[in-house]
Order: sequence, then C-alpha cells, then structure tokens
Amino acid sequence: MRKFIALSMAVMLILATSGCGPSQSDQAESRTEAERQQALRDSAFGTAAVALERAREVEQLQQDRKSELEAALESAEGR
Repeated sequence: MRKFIALSMAVMLILATSGCGPSQSDQAESRTEAERQQALRDSAFGTAAVALERAREVEQLQQDRKSELEAALESAEGR
C-alpha cells in the first residue's frame, strides 16, 4: 500500500511540474540571434554590448590584414 501511495505521489508531482504549455526556455530558444542582440542593445548593457561588437569587428579587421601581410610575405619569399 505504501508503494502505491509513493508511486501515486510521484506521478502527481511529475504531472504538476510538467505543465501544459511551452516552457520559458523553449520560447527563449526560438528567438533568433538578431532578436537576442537587439534585446541586449535595448537593455542596460546596451552601450557595453555595442562596444564589444565594435571591438570584435576591429579585431577581425586586424586578423584579415595580418593574413594578407603574411600571404604577401610568403609570395615575396618565393620569388
């Protein structure tokens, strides 16, 4: 009898916590990356997020330039 009660309570607990609709995490996952970035810009951390974005862009430009210079050096050495 105790096993039956324990099993019944476990089933009730599972059903109570499962809910009927999608959870918050499911809704958050469905947002696109652009929506997440826009939400971040609109938040209190917006200026920091914009600065970090710009820093990433500048870093990428530097990496691209470095690659170009390395390629130019390799071609000059091969002559």
